[in-house]
Formats: sequence, structure tokens, C-alpha cells
Amino acid sequence: MTRIMAHRGARNLWAENSLFGFRETLKHGFDAVEFDVHLTDAGELVVIHDATLERTTDGHGPVRALTPEARRALRLKGPDGELIDECPPTLDEVLALLATDPVIEVWVELKSDVEDRPYTGLAEQAADAILKAGLTHRAALHSFDIDVVREVRNIAPEMRRLISVNHGWAARHGGIAALLREAEGLVDIVGIHHELFEAELDVIRALRPFSGCSVWTINTPELMRRWIDLGPGFLVSDDPVLLKSLMHQSAGAA
Repeated sequence: MTRIMAHRGARNLWAENSLFGFRETLKHGFDAVEFDVHLTDAGELVVIHDATLERTTDGHGPVRALTPEARRALRLKGPDGELIDECPPTLDEVLALLATDPVIEVWVELKSDVEDRPYTGLAEQAADAILKAGLTHRAALHSFDIDVVREVRNIAPEMRRLISVNHGWAARHGGIAALLREAEGLVDIVGIHHELFEAELDVIRALRPFSGCSVWTINTPELMRRWIDLGPGFLVSDDPVLLKSLMHQSAGAA
């Protein structure tokens, strides 16, 4: 059965990767929530997508340069660009909130710095935070970088793993077929951008069970209906409220 994953805490509805957004997400009973984590030079695990602050906060510069004090002084931007009275949260804060829900799955993307370099120690520290929050059994770590996913397997083999891929990352591996073969046995889920998935649908069908795939990011009614019919393991959306409504409609019409 296809499940719904709220991308970056449903960023089209609420401030991206915000505690407010995660609280709202929990109210809707989605199957999973996805978000991103960076590691600062001060040692904080910060939940934010970009390696820089400009797009999603009122700050400037690289995330890794943040001190705890500077992070707390930031304000996040909502979907309309207006500031909300909240700073980028730490991973511990987000995990503590999500742990209050007994069933939601937690999918944590390990990001890279402004020079596209993985952070040394991030995978281990994120896995440890998830363990301490009591979420290992319903969490996963993921990355576009297959070497980072291999690191997760080495340091936390009990955790589920996902690799994300779009046209650019597939090309780095010699195409989607080569990447899927390389990832076989390494990951539980392959998260594939919808344009690549559509273009390589037959290849992916031949090499990967649909239950072991997620498709991102499904935001328009047309895309939602298309992928609801195809039925991968997860549909990842910035507007999971609309997606859930359309899935209910589809189930009722069946």
C-alpha cells in the first residue's frame, strides 16, 4: 500500500523544517515525515535543508558556522516568505517532538556543506540521536551520496537506509540501472525524482519492486493522481494534506 511522506515537514503548508510544521504534520496522521540535518562547527545538529541560511531564514552565511546563540537568534520563513517566531530547531528537538507520536516514521536526510562535502561524524551523531530518542525502529537515514549511505550501514546496520536520486545523480553512476544495481542490498528504499522515474519507468520496474521505491516531490493534483495509480511504496509531497485527500478519493472510487 502506498504511504504518504511529508517532505521537509510539509513545506508548502508550514514553515519548512520547523517545529511548528512538524506539530501540524502530526495532527494529520501521515505515515512519515522527512527532514534534513546539518552539523555545525560548534557541534550542533541543525534541522535545515540548505547549506546556507538565506532561503529559509533571515540570516546569512553557511549553516556550519552557526553558534548555538546565533541559531537561536534566527527566524524561519514561512511558505509566503513571512518570518515566524521560531528558529531552526536542533535534531534532538525535532526527534523529541516526533517521538510523542506512536507510529509516524522519521526519515532524516544527511546533508553536505557549502562545498558539497559530507560532514565528518554527522551520520554517527544522527544515528546516536535517533537511538537516544527511541526511534531507531521507525526511522531511516538517507543521502544522495552512496558513500554516506554505506557509512550509515557500517556505523548503524540496524537502521533503515534510503538513497535519493535524480537525473544528475543517476548520471554520476552511469545511469539509473547502474545505480540501482549498486544500491541493491544496501538500501531499503530508493527515492527517485518523479521526472527520472517517469522517464525510466520500465527500467526501474524491472530492477526494483515498487514497494521499495519512493517518488518525489509530488505536489500537483495531476502528478498526485498519476502516482497514486502507479502505487510506489511512498509518495513524497510538500502538500501531503491534498495528497491524502486525493488518495481517499481514489480509494473510494475503486
